[in-house]
Amino acid sequence: MAAFIRVCKREIRQIISKPTYWFSTLILPLFVLLVMTTIFSNGLIRELPIGVVDEDNSRLSRQIARQLETVPELKVKTIYSNIAQAQNDVVKKKIYGFVYIPHNLEKNIKANKEVEIPFYYHYAFLSVGGEVLSGFYSYLSTLATLPLYNIATTLDIDKEKVEAIAFPITADFHPLNNPSLDYTIYLSYTYFYVVFQILILLTIAYSIGMETKDNTISTWISASGFDRYACMYGKLLPYFVIYSIISCFANMILFNVVKIPLASNLLDISFTSILLVAATISLSVFIFSINPNLPLIISFISMFGSLGASLVGITFPVTSMPKIMEWASWLFPLRHFAIISQNLCDEDLSLFYTWKNYVALLLFLLLPFVTMARILPKKYFSRQQ
Repeated sequence: MAAFIRVCKREIRQIISKPTYWFSTLILPLFVLLVMTTIFSNGLIRELPIGVVDEDNSRLSRQIARQLETVPELKVKTIYSNIAQAQNDVVKKKIYGFVYIPHNLEKNIKANKEVEIPFYYHYAFLSVGGEVLSGFYSYLSTLATLPLYNIATTLDIDKEKVEAIAFPITADFHPLNNPSLDYTIYLSYTYFYVVFQILILLTIAYSIGMETKDNTISTWISASGFDRYACMYGKLLPYFVIYSIISCFANMILFNVVKIPLASNLLDISFTSILLVAATISLSVFIFSINPNLPLIISFISMFGSLGASLVGITFPVTSMPKIMEWASWLFPLRHFAIISQNLCDEDLSLFYTWKNYVALLLFLLLPFVTMARILPKKYFSRQQ
């Protein structure tokens, strides 16, 4: 036990004395938490910049441009005289879409001719493109029915009957667990842990790799009394404690301050996040043991963490991916954490539904046992003999 404590104290001094460590263990995680709690502070995407190509330049076209401002998702940034200018700004991402008002629009409408008002939008960013599309549809569908309403008013036809003719099929949506469709609820929590996991993976691998790079591995082993387990776990414990505290603090902020709905309780969700921290630390030790080349491992972990972000299953369901990707998602602790946390946040179902994911996270904790001998081979313990 004394050797274990000596290694812990040595690592704490390392963290305090080197800015790289306290930046990666404290400042950067808290900064990520701040970003995740403020980036979706409005709940939904609002006032996305769009343009209007007005070739008609009539009273009606100017009225359409003004009324587009009333759509919450949209904000008319520029009025263009031709399509080429608008397309150029869409490519440069100055605007995310535009409505094209053709020449003689008002004249053709008064002549009872069929007219079209096309719109274009940038769909490289799915969430932004989806909001722009929704905003265009909500306004232009209403605009398209105005002539019908005018005729109905003249003929003294009830408004409800006109709506039944104009929109014979209506959708009645009841979103579960997120009725306001707030982005904070289904993105902020999981995405904080996406970035948090990458930080943990990088920091643990870096701290172990620097022992070899700085030729301090003999000092590290000496502090442990040549006990391999005290050497490894004494080094990892301070990081585990620090990151666990940060994860619990993040849960308090996200659920009590930001008010993300939680069907379960803070104790259960905090236990799950602590389990994620332990599993991620263990995974980082395992990855480093594959090839103890620090620059190579740092690059690999960055790629691994980014791939894990895609396999969380928040932005795209894992079950709809190819089978091989669905199986590969089990290799990422964050995937299991996402399943468990969604269960706790949304419905608080029994352990029966997520016990496999808990077991998977616990199995990750065995990885240091498997790889410890590769990171700390017998040659380093020759002095003991």
